[in-house]
Amino acid sequence: MAELAGVKIEKLQGGLGRKNPSTDSHVALIIKATGNAALDAIISNAGKGLILTSLSQAESLGLTLSASANGASPFYEHISEFFRLAPEGTLYLFNNKTVANLLAFIKENKEIKGFGIVDDFGAATQEATIAQYQSGIINVLATENRLIDFGIIGWNNFNVANVSDLTELDAPQISVLVVGSGTSNFAAVGAFLGMLAVGKVNENAGSVDIQNKPLEKRGSSDYTLTDKNKGLWVNPKLTGGATISSLTKAQLTDLENKGYIYAASYEGYPGAFFTNSKTCISQASDYCFIENNRVWNKAARTLRIALLPEVKGVVKKNPTTGFIKSTTISRWTGIGNKALEQMVTNDEISGFDIYINPQQVVNSTQPVKIKASVVMDGIVHEFEVALGLTNSIN
Repeated sequence: MAELAGVKIEKLQGGLGRKNPSTDSHVALIIKATGNAALDAIISNAGKGLILTSLSQAESLGLTLSASANGASPFYEHISEFFRLAPEGTLYLFNNKTVANLLAFIKENKEIKGFGIVDDFGAATQEATIAQYQSGIINVLATENRLIDFGIIGWNNFNVANVSDLTELDAPQISVLVVGSGTSNFAAVGAFLGMLAVGKVNENAGSVDIQNKPLEKRGSSDYTLTDKNKGLWVNPKLTGGATISSLTKAQLTDLENKGYIYAASYEGYPGAFFTNSKTCISQASDYCFIENNRVWNKAARTLRIALLPEVKGVVKKNPTTGFIKSTTISRWTGIGNKALEQMVTNDEISGFDIYINPQQVVNSTQPVKIKASVVMDGIVHEFEVALGLTNSIN
């Protein structure tokens, strides 16, 4: 046995720069009771919900097309559409939309970043329903430092006569979906969640193309909802039954301006795409699009996790002024920079800035104040081209 060490080798961690898998694509789908007690028990899982990573997994548990067709809830299309569009996403399935139960379910599943609810509220209950999910779930969780990126409400049996202005509400994380794929008269919540899950946090749900398409679609120049072989999104329609193609330009523009999300095609271009990712708040708000909320929330989570190890830590002071020592300011700034640089590397933001005023006194009643700014990527909503004829190019 060797008795003298001489050299002691310490095993270091983190040098390869490996990261835990992102949970940006972890979303929840809230459905009605299926009408099948055994399936409902599986989905509820004693209030914890069911975690799905593939359609085949759902089918193996009995969540099949035939079970959906024979039950009270058309859940199969939601699940199948989610995994068709986001094959690497994770779907948390639950079957109780009451605020108390939904809140407990989301608390139980820490990785959920957003949720979609298969609902059927009417015009009379629209604003109350939106408010209860915003204030009773998203706002409550925010007070506990749990940030939810979005809540999608599918409005079944919708028609243009029911249009009120969603941009006059104060629900910056809630969006209302009023369109179906054309195969049924319910809002395509699963498909919309799929488009959010497959895209990056800074992408609009209506993007004609996305940055990272699934493997089998990487040779395509776009990422459309349409699958003609399955008859999906060939002729999308409002959940009240009116096809999008039957509506006038004025009606469609009115829906868009008032914050409703539907799907349509571009003239001369194949496929259907969601129109936008608006939320139920004024268009003057910084958070009137889902991608704005997703980026802000991810930056906030990232900074919080990075800075938590510093909490209750020793703060060195400048002995002359009593303010925070410059070396400490530099270290904290470096921690914040390292955290947000990962979002730049991931092409999720264009840049950022972190500033800590050194003239701060730190004690139990005075938090250290940090100013952080994130530069959002822009979203091209339309091109305007000036095109003319000429006899020559000078």
